[in-house]
Amino acid sequence: MEQRTMCVMDDIQAVVKGIVSTIPWEEHEVRIVGTANNGEQGWSLLVEQQPDIVITDIKMPRLSGLELMKRATDAGLRSKFIFISGYSDFQYAQEAIKLGAFDYLLKPFTPEEILGAVLKVREVIESEQAKSQQLQKLKQKAVSSSEYERHSYLLGLLRHEIGGYLNESRWDELDMELDSSNLNVMVIEVDGYTRYGSTMHLDAEIVPFAVQNIVSETLNRYTRSVVLRENRYRLAAIFNTSDQIEVSELMEQCRRNVEQYSKKTISIGVGTMARRPQEIWISYANADKAISYRFYSEGNCIFEYVELEKLDVVAPVYPLEKEKELFYALKCGNESSCHRIIDDILEVWQNAKGFPEPLTMIRLLSGLAFAIYRAFCDEITEEERLRLEADLTVLEAMRSLTFDGWGAYIKHFSSMGCEIMEKKRLTDVKQAISKSQEFISMNLSENLTLQTCAQSVHLSPSYFANAFKKETGMTLIQYITKLRMEKAKELLVAGVQVQEICQMLGYEDRPYFSGLFKKYCGMTPTHFRQMYENG
Repeated sequence: MEQRTMCVMDDIQAVVKGIVSTIPWEEHEVRIVGTANNGEQGWSLLVEQQPDIVITDIKMPRLSGLELMKRATDAGLRSKFIFISGYSDFQYAQEAIKLGAFDYLLKPFTPEEILGAVLKVREVIESEQAKSQQLQKLKQKAVSSSEYERHSYLLGLLRHEIGGYLNESRWDELDMELDSSNLNVMVIEVDGYTRYGSTMHLDAEIVPFAVQNIVSETLNRYTRSVVLRENRYRLAAIFNTSDQIEVSELMEQCRRNVEQYSKKTISIGVGTMARRPQEIWISYANADKAISYRFYSEGNCIFEYVELEKLDVVAPVYPLEKEKELFYALKCGNESSCHRIIDDILEVWQNAKGFPEPLTMIRLLSGLAFAIYRAFCDEITEEERLRLEADLTVLEAMRSLTFDGWGAYIKHFSSMGCEIMEKKRLTDVKQAISKSQEFISMNLSENLTLQTCAQSVHLSPSYFANAFKKETGMTLIQYITKLRMEKAKELLVAGVQVQEICQMLGYEDRPYFSGLFKKYCGMTPTHFRQMYENG
């Protein structure tokens, strides 16, 4: 039995220690490779160790268990997650199950429950590995050496890796069944495997093979073809055009059949006619450009290069004024305004006349995301900057994200920054109010006004007044009066005359001071002193 690795994560050290130490994991061929007390530590541990199993609290500081699993999924890690939580809210369990969590245990749990969940996980892992190994053997048996050579040769033609003379001679040597004077290329992408958040599960290996078979069978009903697998989610087909059916209808039948028989959808890009093998790479390049326009859809579509050529290609206008508005909202940490402005910018691009080339639009969207990042850089801590950079690193890997997907990501990224800025703003305000309190206590004898107090911490009077009350629970006048009255009590006890106290606390009118003191303490200054002396 192969040993499995496991990480344990919880912000309560006693829980981590209990799971690690109370169960003899080595006896069950499970090795603990690390523990963590917060989500960021947990993420570093996952990247470094890539464990088979992860036991984590669903709610942790810095990065929740759910967010940790999402990030692991986005990075393609195959770790199986067991969530533990003291929160019995069904929504957490729903989200965990939706993301693919293996199990969900409520605290308090017993060692037997933890062990049982882990042993079930290892059974699933071993079953998946056995199926994967069996699948690999079947694949190896299915591919003969001659078929492999043909496919390698055709891939070379698609990628323009073979010279002209070799093209013609090698075509005949390999006994290609295609008519070399009547060729076309289509590119097929399986929808869902190019999106941000997709993971490499076992079906990610099986589905493309199913799609390959369905497309091949559909094409071969009307013409001759070879369907090649370029990578785990992308296929390319070289086929002869047919007198029986139009290319557009043939592609539509491929799309419908895949949807019907595999329950998956595909997007298809169709190239231009190639009159000899040397021109296949041109048809492929055109098909590749055609399928790039999937960027403007959610898939399950067909894009023909000959139709796209008719489109008016326009350069999208970059709304600089909107960008300035966005940067101001970002600096203020105003999330709702940021989302509104981002929607405005995206609407300008989406409603522009014609469809800009997807790569051009992707560069604009990527530039907008990095501009948002730069807007925060000077205002945040090193730790916060690294957090944003990590998210941008994930963005760079999302090569096939759609226009709507980019919009959702950019708003998510702006929300991250606004959250950081709002926390910073609240911290700055708290510090400003604290400094103003020091200023007030040192200047009780002066004429303290809203303007002078606000000016001491470089805030506008109206903003300062609201922030002061929110932070202290009192108006500025109430706070100053409280400090002065408490100081007056100290001075009265010390034997200072009432008239002197008035002057020391900035009151020119003794009756006014006495009235304030009585209102605050329930007695006159003289009565207060007499009570102290008598008592």
